[in-house]
Amino acid sequence: MSATEYDIVCVGGGLGGLAAAVRAHDLGARVLVLERSAMIGGVAAYSGGFCWVGANHLDVGGDTLAATEDYLDQVQGSGRPVDRAARREYLESAIEATRWFAAAGVPFSLIRDAADLYEPAPGSTAQGRLLECAVPGADLGPWREHLRPSVYYRTGVTRDESYHVLAGDVAARLALAAKREDEDLLTHGVGLAAGFARAALVRRGVECRLEHRVVALRHEDGRVTGVIAEGPDGRVEITATRGVLLAVGGYGNAPDAAELEDVPELIEASPPVVSGDGLTLAQSVGATVVRGADPFVVLGARFEDHTHPGSDEPLFSQLLENLGFPHSIIVNRDGNRFGDESYYGALIRGLRSFDSRRKQWANFPCWLVFDESFRRNYPLGPYAPGADHPADVLRFDSLGELATGLGIDEPGLAATVARFNRFAETGEDADFGRGSLPFARKAYGDPRYPNPNLGAVATAPFYALPLHVLGVGLCSLGLAIDPSARVLRRDGSAIAGLYATGNAAATRELKGYVTGLANARNYTYAYRAVNDMFVG
Repeated sequence: MSATEYDIVCVGGGLGGLAAAVRAHDLGARVLVLERSAMIGGVAAYSGGFCWVGANHLDVGGDTLAATEDYLDQVQGSGRPVDRAARREYLESAIEATRWFAAAGVPFSLIRDAADLYEPAPGSTAQGRLLECAVPGADLGPWREHLRPSVYYRTGVTRDESYHVLAGDVAARLALAAKREDEDLLTHGVGLAAGFARAALVRRGVECRLEHRVVALRHEDGRVTGVIAEGPDGRVEITATRGVLLAVGGYGNAPDAAELEDVPELIEASPPVVSGDGLTLAQSVGATVVRGADPFVVLGARFEDHTHPGSDEPLFSQLLENLGFPHSIIVNRDGNRFGDESYYGALIRGLRSFDSRRKQWANFPCWLVFDESFRRNYPLGPYAPGADHPADVLRFDSLGELATGLGIDEPGLAATVARFNRFAETGEDADFGRGSLPFARKAYGDPRYPNPNLGAVATAPFYALPLHVLGVGLCSLGLAIDPSARVLRRDGSAIAGLYATGNAAATRELKGYVTGLANARNYTYAYRAVNDMFVG
């Protein structure tokens, strides 16, 4: 067992670990990043790449922290407790961290015309709070081949171009992405991860060891003093004189994840390395685990034999950008819809609903049902518009045959489709408000329609895709941390030398969901952790 010494050890080569490395380097630290896989970028690389920061320095619309807090109150909902002082401290820290990382070379830019999810609502903005990063792949040098690729988003076109320049035109976006394939412009989640990787590993030369999984924390007299990692050459013991930062994600790949989140099943859509290492390591030295934000899952599907990059683990595709297109609905075994398909978060309550009378999940199993107009005009997972779909997508000549073939209640399906098609004619979904959110209309709709998310399911043949409940790395349980990202014991005291960020740390700022908050809080708490290690 060999020994090495650093000031700071970052456990995890994703967004949080890389962000901490940038800050630590610039404060003069000897810093090491340990990544258990052969790839950097973590969960952020798989994400949409949004960063949500109220009143940030790039906004020119006069946003304020007071308005930001008003909006978060709306998202949180009435009657739900929130520590306002802690939330305000986080919001101020996010502004400070975003400004600092931008000055340090992370290429944050404003996504014009990107509204808050629940805009209009008190405190919401039509644009100004959502940021993104775009980085030429060539800028990463030898690290480019180790950057975890996007598996859910076609990169090459920035969000700003998609929303502001192309105005949500799906065909134009796909055409521009195809044109840029040779340019290797990294956008979305890989662009965000690349922005921090370039700053840390390329421009600052921070040491990052791949295929080094931390299996234990070293601790003496109540203080964490380093880590023990398993690497290609065996076990190595590493001292961290100032602190260890856990930035290893949640527990979506753990065998008990579905039970912990109270959902029918949970197939983790984020990288297969997300298996709860942070919780296991921290609990071994006395850390407490708390429930933070509400459980957050999405619907997705399995297509042929696709696997996670660098792994033989099956890849289930998130369908965030597909479920809101016209000419499609999601139905349960009774043939009924159970939420606004255009916004993935609106389906969570239905997925967690258990029918106590029938002793079964009320809305699972469920299927995406769509028609030929959908197939011709819109992508589905990795398949382009008009492409032949794989065998996973079932084809039927009529809706009646579809119902019979899948065991869906036929009269129920017929009534649901007829009602939905009337909504498509009027442009208003009277049941679930599909297409009423400006964010969903712009991000996931077709601007050629009066309601970009509504179109009749009427053109034969018809298709059905079995859907699965997927985790996206945002688990509800996490380590309790204070505003400086110090990991806490049950009595509220901090474990000296141990910090956590990202999905390893419970989200206490908000019970609901805000697109881009997870990425922003990840680098923000990484920034705060390093500051605390040096300043206290």
